[in-house]
Amino acid sequence: MEVTVTNDAGGTREAVEALYTAYLGGNPAGMTDLMSDDVWIRFLGQIEFHGLERAKKFFSQNNDQFKEFDFRVERVIVDGEYAAAVWTEIAVTRLGKPWTNHGVDIFHVRDDLIRFVHENNDVTTFRDHFG
Repeated sequence: MEVTVTNDAGGTREAVEALYTAYLGGNPAGMTDLMSDDVWIRFLGQIEFHGLERAKKFFSQNNDQFKEFDFRVERVIVDGEYAAAVWTEIAVTRLGKPWTNHGVDIFHVRDDLIRFVHENNDVTTFRDHFG
């Protein structure tokens, strides 16, 4: 993963890297441990919610969508309390269909806690597979 830091307000890079480590490790509790109580999660055109309890429920139930999952963070850019991560993923859906997607996650981190995660990906691909 290539990382560019123009200005790290302290903890932004570490929080983003720890989130992806937990995600790739299949550790939803590790992901939500990095989030503020009032975290705002948004998957553009798919789902949006506020609050840590809702995030815990969502991430604990969201691990069975894919198998043979290859998720790669291509680049992370950190500027103060904000970061952007460009990623790609290849997998097979739980229904056995091939899956390829790409996107950008936007983060706001303050006091070492993730305040929001906004994921922007190919919504058409998502809807074609999951409705």
